[in-house]
Amino acid sequence: MKLFVTLAIFSILTFGFTYNLDLKIQKASDELVQVSLVDTTIVFKREKGSSVNVHYKEFKDTFGFNIGTIVLLPGWNYSSLDWCTKTEMCALAKEWGFNLILVDMSKSIYSSQNYPQTRADMKRYATRTWFKDTLVPFFQKEYGVLLEGGNNYVLGLSTGGRGSTLLCLDLPEIFRKGASLSGDYNQASMPKDNLMNIFYGSYSKYKDRWTGEDNVVYNLDKFEVPFYIGHGLKDNVVPFAQAQEFYDSLQVLNSDLEIKFHVDSTAKHTYEYWASEVDKVFAFFLD
Repeated sequence: MKLFVTLAIFSILTFGFTYNLDLKIQKASDELVQVSLVDTTIVFKREKGSSVNVHYKEFKDTFGFNIGTIVLLPGWNYSSLDWCTKTEMCALAKEWGFNLILVDMSKSIYSSQNYPQTRADMKRYATRTWFKDTLVPFFQKEYGVLLEGGNNYVLGLSTGGRGSTLLCLDLPEIFRKGASLSGDYNQASMPKDNLMNIFYGSYSKYKDRWTGEDNVVYNLDKFEVPFYIGHGLKDNVVPFAQAQEFYDSLQVLNSDLEIKFHVDSTAKHTYEYWASEVDKVFAFFLD
């Protein structure tokens, strides 16, 4: 299948042909999903909700070797391609021979599900369950990556950092290491957060949702993936206290787990900061 797609892409690049390949994938929930492949951009057309664009890049180092795959998650409503245009991520991936899977999760907050109280427009976006039930099996089957026990890593920033942490919690058999920059990990400590309120409903009425399977800190007894936590002290979007609590709680509950906690005393919630962390995250993944 991969060879067929590659030949199709070669035809596009060489002869200018327009080519679309439609596939059908059966989700665990039996919902039929249409998937269109165009070059290295995969568009998952979901029957319920907005489509999800995924950019897949295969890299080999100067000796022709590929040593792993990194899943990259953007901030809330950011493009995942910002990882390549605003940081050195793609350059480093090419240098070291990593595949990249860049997932445009749009306004997803990486919840396990939607709720009756979830605002209607927020229900359009893919959940973490979609990520696990559709995206991961697709890449396993079609490209032979994200296999259990493989050299797979996940990195997210801001809301994507929340996502990378939750995915490590859910899929320790898939991800060897993970990383989060400027992420949030315990929504229950921010009960007035507007985004969480319009998704879960109020904390006072639905505390179980705020502290359930979508809350990293409340599930740290099951967290077993080595992890890099980065945050700026001057972040005025996601409080630094979120990273501090995550790290401190891990030290109490799982002190033997490999955790790297890097604090930047001058950093804000910006790409200037996130770009400065990329080489450190790479070093953590390679160690």
